[in-house]
Parts: sequence; C-alpha cells; structure tokens
Amino acid sequence: MKKSLVYFILYLVLLTELLVVITERDEAEEVQDQIRDKMLSSMATSYKNPLLLAIPQPKTDFNLGDPENKEVVVVMTPIGLVSDEEKKSVEFHVEVAPGSSTPAGWPSGGLDVKNGNESFKIVRSDDGNGKLVGKIEAAGEFQFRAYCTVERQLPSYLPEFLLEALKEMVGEQKTAKSPVQPFSISAKRQGGKVSKGIEVY
Repeated sequence: MKKSLVYFILYLVLLTELLVVITERDEAEEVQDQIRDKMLSSMATSYKNPLLLAIPQPKTDFNLGDPENKEVVVVMTPIGLVSDEEKKSVEFHVEVAPGSSTPAGWPSGGLDVKNGNESFKIVRSDDGNGKLVGKIEAAGEFQFRAYCTVERQLPSYLPEFLLEALKEMVGEQKTAKSPVQPFSISAKRQGGKVSKGIEVY
C-alpha cells in the first residue's frame, strides 16, 4: 500500500474522530446552556415570588413561675429569601396589636433587630430566621403583629455574565415586604389563670 494512501486513511480517521469530538462538545454545551437557563429561570421566579413570614407557633403559653425558663421565645421564619445576602440582612418588625396590653419594657414604636433592650430583642440567624426573645414579668394576654422586609439582592457567587442575565430576567430590584402575621403570648403562673390582663387564683 502506498504511503500516500496510508496517510489519507489516517487523515480520514482523524477527521472522523475530530468531528465526533466536536459534535459531543456541541451537545455538551447545549446541555449546559439548558441547565443554565433553567437555573436562572428558577432563580428569577423565586425573586418575583412574594415575601412571606411564617410564625410556627402563633400562640405561646409562658409560665411566669418556671425558674428554668426566664425568657419567652417566638420564632419567625421568612419564606422567599433567595441569596445569602438577603438572609443576612432581612429585617423583622414587631408591634403590639391595637387594643392589646403592652408588656413592661416594650420599646416605644415597636421592636426590630436594631432597637432591642434588656427586656425585648430580636435575634437574626445567618440562615435568615428570627427570634423574638422577651422577659415578661407580669401576667397578661399580649397580642402582637409582625412582618419582615428585605432589600432584594442577587447572589454574589454567580459570575458576572450570569448576574447580568439574571438581572435582565428579574428586572428592577426593590424592597420586599411580607404581609402582617399576628401572634400572641399568654403569660401566667402555673396554677393560675389570666382574666382581662390580671392573674386570678
């Protein structure tokens, strides 16, 4: 067999392998593009969904006579936070409901993450959840209203070209606010009952 024919056959084999590699690469890139588009679409939908606030235990019974339980804790869970930046910056706001008794030490104008005191404070964790922690020393039925707000922020871990694509899909970023959620704290000593804010035995 002539060398020229051998080289030609080798050339055809290499060309065929190259075409296979190019085809596989194009198919892989197409799959990657589909995955990327689905990921961005899912994230964009998450940003467009409303921000909600869940209070797993909307009614809390607090025993004033328990020596091992000096503080009442109410967990608040935002639903709809997307990026880690949002989870670290979400704000919680709690106010006494109209017509309710106000516990001693409650901050004037309501409670948020920044204005806590020795009696009441809101603790925010890195995962975006919040806890109202309070020291209630007198019996009573206390009604509250809570909501959360967050400045919408895109995730910083995405590369710039994906961030730009996500910005186009999401649109203008705004501050999101959840609907108000009510909750209550019933404070009394074990063995007694509360009637119109006064402990009765």
